[in-house]
Order: sequence, then C-alpha cells, then structure tokens
Amino acid sequence: MRRDYFTCVFLGLIAGALMFVCFAPLYFVYGGTVPRDFGLFERLMSLLYALFFVFFLPFFAAFRDKVWVNWGLAAYGVLIYLPKFFYPAEALISGNDPKFTKMLLAVLLRGIYGMMQAPFAALSPLVGDKAASALVYWILPMALIWPFVMKIFRFYRRAYLSEQLNPMPKVKPAVTTAHTGPAVKPEVLGTVITAPVVAASPDEVTGKAVLSQNNARESNNAIEEPKEKEAPAIQLEAPASGEDESPTIRLDAPVAEEKKEDQPEKAKTPDVIELGAPPPPGFQYGSGISPDNVENDNDTL
Repeated sequence: MRRDYFTCVFLGLIAGALMFVCFAPLYFVYGGTVPRDFGLFERLMSLLYALFFVFFLPFFAAFRDKVWVNWGLAAYGVLIYLPKFFYPAEALISGNDPKFTKMLLAVLLRGIYGMMQAPFAALSPLVGDKAASALVYWILPMALIWPFVMKIFRFYRRAYLSEQLNPMPKVKPAVTTAHTGPAVKPEVLGTVITAPVVAASPDEVTGKAVLSQNNARESNNAIEEPKEKEAPAIQLEAPASGEDESPTIRLDAPVAEEKKEDQPEKAKTPDVIELGAPPPPGFQYGSGISPDNVENDNDTL
C-alpha cells in the first residue's frame, strides 16, 4: 500500500503536467521562451498546481507521516535536473552526421523540460519568467526537507511533554554510597613475594602438640554429660512367664495392711459425755446403771 502512494503521486504529477501541454502550447523551452498570451482559466490552474504540489502536499504528507508520498514527489523533482546535467553539447547534435543516440537523448531531455515547466508558465505574468521557471526546482527540496523538519519538531515536542509530566527535581539529592564499612584494600596485581618461612625447632613442635592434646581433652570433658537413669517401665498387664518381673504401678485402691499379731488392740472407749462428777475408780456401767441414771442421780444430788 505504501508503494502505491509512491506510484500514484509520481504518475499524478506527470498526468497533471501533460494536461497543460495538451491544451496549450509550450511557453518555456530548453534555452529560451516562446511568447504567447495566457487565459484566466490557465492562470488559475497554474496557481492551484503550484500551491498544491510545491507547498501543500509535501508539508501535509510529512505532517501525517506519509513518507512514501514525499518519496514520490522527490522522484518527480529529480526529473527536472536531468536536462540540466545530462543534456549533450550543441556541437554533438549539430552538423551533417550527428549521432543518433545523442539526438534521441537531446529530444527526450527537451521533452522532459518542456513538460515540467508547462504548469508554471501561466505564472510568468505575475511573478516573472525567472521566478516562474524556478518553481519546478523547489519540488525536490520541499519533499526532502519537510520530513526532517517534522521529525525534529516531534522529537522536541515529546521531550517537552515528558519534562512537563515528569519534572526533574530542582535540587539533586546527595549521592550516598552503599558501602559504609571499612575501606576495602585493593587487590594486589601481579606476583606476590612473601618472606621466607623459618622451620620451627623440635621443642616448639613438641610444646604445640602437647598444648593441642590438652585442649582436645578439655573440650571432650566439657562435651560429655552424665547419662540419665532410665525410668521404670509402666506395665499394665501381667508379666509373661519366665521373664523378670519389673516394678509395676497399681491402678486400684491400696489395700490396708494386715494387723500385726504382736500389737494388742486398743480398747475403744464409748463416746460418752459426762456432765456430773466422774465415777469412782473401778466403776463399770454394765452393773445395771446407765449413764442416764447417773445423770439423773447427779441431778437429784
């Protein structure tokens, strides 16, 4: 689709220029002009052609980011420079026996020059012949300059908008380093030469060995701890025959121990509350006198 833009613009410019050639004779020819009069319609169409293809279309295509339109305009603008740089000298096309290729090239370049200058011929009474013939040379620069101008404008516009949305702080914060410890010594590059090591004497070796043995012995003594006694197992069932009986814990109520035969039984004393004088020694209540009678007797006394 983008290549279609290029083709349509390039062929549209050629078709518009041929319209002026077909309906009006040439005014600008290679090397001079052919004077003639211009009508109002031809002047109006020349003005519209110049404004649209030289000024408006290059700017609008660059603004809408239609690069292929500008490339089509630039390709058409290159054609006007071909007669200026590749037209053969007059000596090569004049004489009795000119070369056919040179004659064909001269005719082709003259036709390109007259076709591209025809749309601007009617502007010569307004701006002059020199200015009118120079308008066609502006197509190529305008087609190339406007895209670069719009790119620069968009770049600075985006930079301005980003700065407005995310403004930078006026005072820059102090730079703090993450390393707060002691200074790290730089690594030594190259070969490091150390002082020679002197062999230890036999006494020093013996003393170090004894010291290491003592330290190892003390560390072993500190690590060792007395073993805990194993707790007796709780057996809830009768031990199997042939096995050693282990201490058991009874879960029922304890049985009272049997009375020893050696200890005599203590005589029980009746729970009697005496209110009168104590009976005489050797007096027993079983002789027919009850404690109630004693109390009554005491009351009567």
